[in-house]
Formats: sequence, structure tokens, C-alpha cells
Amino acid sequence: MPLVVGCNPPPSLALHGTTHDTLNKARSDSLTFVLIPLTQHQHQTVQGMMHLPRRDLAAMSSSEWSNSVVGVLSPSAFSPSALSLGSSPTVQSEVEWAMHMGIPAVVFPAVPASPNFARLLHSTALLVSGSSTSIWLDVNFEPKEACYGGVQSILSSCDNASTIGLNLRFPEQETSSVTIATVLVHLNRFFGLPVKGVTLPTSIFLTNKKGYPTLSKKMQVVIEWIMKRGGDKIRWVIEGEKKHFPADENSQNNTSGYLNYLQYLFHLRSRSDVTEVLDCEEAKAESSYLDYLQAPLQPLADNLEFGTYETFERDPVKYRNYESAVLLAIRDGVNLQKWGGNTGNNVVNLMVVGAGRGPLVRASLNAVKRYNSTCLSPNLQPLTPRMLAVEKNPSAVIFLHSLVALEPGWKEVVRVISSDMREAVVAEEEKADIVVSELLGSFGDNELSPECLDGAEKSGLMKPDAVSIPTNYISYIAPLSSTKLHQEAKAQSYSATDGTHGPMGQPFGYLRAMETPYVVRSHAATQTHIEKECFTYVHPNPDLNDPAKSNSRFVRVEFESDEKYGMGNGCGYGLYNQQDAKLAEASEKVEGEVGSGITIHGLTGSFDSLLYKSQTENFEEHISIAPQTFSVGMFSWFPLFFPLRDPVFLPPGCTAGVNIWRLGDGKKIWYEWSVDIMKEGSLVSSTPVHNPNGRSYQVGL
Repeated sequence: MPLVVGCNPPPSLALHGTTHDTLNKARSDSLTFVLIPLTQHQHQTVQGMMHLPRRDLAAMSSSEWSNSVVGVLSPSAFSPSALSLGSSPTVQSEVEWAMHMGIPAVVFPAVPASPNFARLLHSTALLVSGSSTSIWLDVNFEPKEACYGGVQSILSSCDNASTIGLNLRFPEQETSSVTIATVLVHLNRFFGLPVKGVTLPTSIFLTNKKGYPTLSKKMQVVIEWIMKRGGDKIRWVIEGEKKHFPADENSQNNTSGYLNYLQYLFHLRSRSDVTEVLDCEEAKAESSYLDYLQAPLQPLADNLEFGTYETFERDPVKYRNYESAVLLAIRDGVNLQKWGGNTGNNVVNLMVVGAGRGPLVRASLNAVKRYNSTCLSPNLQPLTPRMLAVEKNPSAVIFLHSLVALEPGWKEVVRVISSDMREAVVAEEEKADIVVSELLGSFGDNELSPECLDGAEKSGLMKPDAVSIPTNYISYIAPLSSTKLHQEAKAQSYSATDGTHGPMGQPFGYLRAMETPYVVRSHAATQTHIEKECFTYVHPNPDLNDPAKSNSRFVRVEFESDEKYGMGNGCGYGLYNQQDAKLAEASEKVEGEVGSGITIHGLTGSFDSLLYKSQTENFEEHISIAPQTFSVGMFSWFPLFFPLRDPVFLPPGCTAGVNIWRLGDGKKIWYEWSVDIMKEGSLVSSTPVHNPNGRSYQVGL
């Protein structure tokens, strides 16, 4: 993930018609784009301010305007008198010209928030909607509560328009009295908002012994944190006059004046703690999925495609852990005298239900091979596996038969059963000692693993003392702040085409879009609290034959006020960052300020599964996408995002109560969810219950 860095040259350059020259100089120094005033020349006449023709217009190609220029709106258009009615002919004309030229972004200056400014910003966001131009709202970033609160207020006034992004401008001089921890805690909240760019003035850089620019140790930590959190989604801007003049510098290699600053940012990007996050195999595999909403799989209703199976099979962690879990179960069987040793029974019956293209079949057989490789004494006899691969997808069954024919040794031990596991029939001697499945979804139970495995148990596929891998799975929930994901959920809407569509009938587009959970690799997001447990399922099911028990569940979990806003949870995907959490604990509150709270746009769902815990050895195997126990390197599952129709504000000192149901009627399974805000035991606000009776989203049985 390379850095995308541009420059904002000083006004002395931009006002003299040198945009083309500046762009060429910037490109020669590997800068990607330049910021220029949209109105380049002004001349005072008796009739008023007159705009003169641009001297760079004909000198630059359309691709240069559309790929290498960010436009800056005229500051004069934002004076109190110009904003008296929340509109500005100057802004409109400049933005329309930017749209005509295909300029990708225009910059709104960081002016004091007011209703008229918010109205102008919102109307401009609507103007650029549908074009290739977006808005960057400058934010003079300060690690103060009021900074986040003011920006959140403006975005809310603009209905969180998807065409508005934030450009965080760091101050001209570093504030030495504020700790790293405080800066990062405030930045963490901002990354739930649509941060698009970060501007660094040249004056914030220090000078090293050779005269080159550098940053203080505190700012190095801050910039590296932003790089790790934002990745290649962040546009970096170096701004201002050149302040550093190294003695050994060759000016011919620094035509823009910004090369040394760019090189220093590249130096920070190349540090190991940054590259370990941004350049690892998981990051490369996930890059195209960041903040991209996907419909959860419905493996009972739909047959997965060849490519979907193939993608999941690339996971380097999941099948390794499954193989180790099967090996633990095999060793337990030997230690408990079920097979092997002196039992006279050297056959272990393995069964993979939902076998797909066979990765769990391979992992299970590899576990037997690993066990047999340890049988170096007469007391440890090699085992012979008997494998049943149960799969309902006819196309996957064809692939499994091909594997049986081609894989060495499979023909003798593997039998493929083309059937829904809930209806499969096997002979008594084929019943499973160990049942292996990977029916888990992003929320653990959202792909109907409880119903499928209960069905397999009821259909008589398992011996009375059989074990299941996984043994259990626990779903987790946490509030999530993410303007981006909320925007993406709204974008799933469609127009109503029938008079019966609406809240009292069939759901129309917006309602359905906001009452559907989505699988997403969250990125532009902040998980505001440590996740908490929701639902637990155990296999074999101890309540299988109890008519009073079912797989329906309800839980209410409460998230207490957290002045650190979930620091350590990051975007809600990946291992909990203990270092960031410890830093946050050291952050100070600015005296006299009151926390401004945070906006919750939805809930993030994850799971932790105990694949197997040995009964005779002190070992167990897990797979998890819950941040507290995340399986590093695994990318088979992304979290589940439960959007809220209207974001809720969590004020300081308040508790967020999350209510979530998993319900079924024998034909389908669905979730319902709601959030309420409490302060000192009193209700402050609450959302409607989303998706009642599964009206917008359900999973078919």
C-alpha cells in the first residue's frame, strides 16, 4: 500500500499562474497531486471583483485536472456576510467549474461552524452528488472534545452526506503540553468519521543534525498510527513554504521544495511496525473488501459457487487450527481407550458435514497421518480413518468425487454422500466418532450452524459419545461508530415500486437496507467499547430432546461510559491492540472540558469458537474474529454489521444498552436489534426494534 502524497504550495506560487509548472515539479519529486485555488486571479473594478482568465487552463490536459488537482474554494466566499443566508454564488460557480473539469475534490475551509455554513456545505454536497467531485472539509485538528463534537454536529446537519470527507489539518506548531495518548484517543474517534486526508505544515517538522526535516518522537508515533489505521485510503498533504535546507541537498532533485518531507513520510511508512500491518498477506487479501458490504451467505438456501469455496480455502490459519483440533480429538480417543492402543479397534470414523470442496476432509486425514507418525512404540498402533464427506451442493459433490479419484489414498477411505446433513442416512458402523464442520458465519450462528448440526445429530449420523468440532461458538456484539458503513448501508436502498410497500406493509428500500445485517471488513470505523458475549451454542447439543429448549435467544448487554472510546479495539476487526489501550489509560483530560460523547451508527458482530478442548491433555484450539481473541492471520470471516436506521448519540457518562434477539418459526431464522441510551438509570433515548418478525431479513431453513 503506497502513500499518496500531495502538496499545497504557498499562495505566492499559486497566485501567479504557475499551476502547470508546480504540478510538473511536484510530479518530478514523486508527489501525486497539488492543491490550487479554484479562482486563480481576481481584479478589483468599479463594478466589484472580476475573475480573470486562468493562464494554466489550456496548458493542462483533462487527465491532469481529473487526477492531479484538488481545488481550494475562495476564502472570501465564507465571510459572515457571504454566509448570511447559507448560500454563496461564488461557491456554487467554483464547484460547478470543478465538476466540469472533473476535479476529484474541492476543499471547504475550516471556518467556525454555524447553521448557515452547515446549510451551504449540505447544499454543495447535494450539488456534487452523482459527479466525480467530492468535498474535503478542512478540520483544524486539536485533541479537544469540542473538535470532534463540532465536526460531528456539522456532519449530522448535512445528513452525513457521502460526498463529504474530512481533511485533518495539524497545527503550525506541535502542542507540547498534550500527551501522545490524548492525541491518539481523539484521533481514534475521528476514524469513525469519513477521514480522507491529513495535512502536515512544513513548520511542524524539526531539523536533524544534517539539516533534513524530521518529526518529534510524539508526532512520529501519531503519524505511524494514522498510517496503520488509514492505510492507502488516506491522502497526505504537505503544506507551506520550504523550511529546511540541508547542506548536501541537490536542488535539481528537489524542484518542488517538498521532496525531503515526502522522503521522511516514506521513511516512516517503511518502518517495520507499519509494514507489518499494511504489507502482510492478510492486508493484501483484504484490500478490495475494505468497507464493502456483502450479503451474508445462506448456505442452506443457496449453493456456493466454485470461486467462493476457493477464496475461503486460501486461509492459512483456519484449516491449520482445524487439523490440530482433530488431532487432539484423536489423541483423546486413544487416551480414553476408544480406539488404538490395546482396544483392538484401530478404525476412527470421521465425518465432515458441509464438506464443500474438501478442505476439512484433507485437514482431518492429515491429522490422522500426524498421529500415525508418532506411533513409534508397540503401545501406539496406527489408526485407519473411515471418512464420510456429506455435501448437499451437487456441483461441489462432483468436485469431491474428482478428489476421491485423484488424491492418493482417498479412494480407500473416503465416501461422498450427496445429501442435506439433516436428512443423510448412514449405516450403524459408519456413524461418526468425530464430526467436523465449518458452518460458522461472521456472528457464529448466522449461517444456521445450530440448526444444521442439531439436524445431523437428530438424523443419527453420530455415535452417542461422538465429539463435534467445533465444540461451541459464542457470538459477540459491540457498538460501532462508522459514518462510512452507515452511508454504504443507505446506498443499498431502492425505490418502492408497489403501493403496499412501507412500514405497515412490505418494507420499501430504505427500511429493508437498514434492517439487514451485512458482512463487511470494517476499516473506516471505530469500535467504541470492548465486545461482549451474546449467544452460545454447544455441540453435541445437551438440550436436543428438551421440548422446552430451542435455539431462539435474547440477550441485553450494557456498555458503560468509556472516556477512551474503545481505544485498542481499532476498527472492530483484528487483534485488540494492548499497546494502544495502555497508552489510552495514560491520557489526561483537558481541565475544565466535558467529554463530547460519540455517535453510534450500528453494531459489530463477531464470534469465538472453541474447536476442541482436550479431555486428557492441557490443550485446546480456537478460531476467533472477536478482537479480544482474534486469530491473527485468519481471513475467512469478516464481522457482521447491524446498521441503525438513525445513528444514536452516546453522551458522556451514559450507558449504551444493546438488545438483540435470534428468533425462528420453523421456516426461517432472523435477528432483531435495538439500542437505548441510559444515564444514571434513566432512559435518554432509544431506537425502534429493527427487523421485527424478520420483515426485512431472514435466513431460510
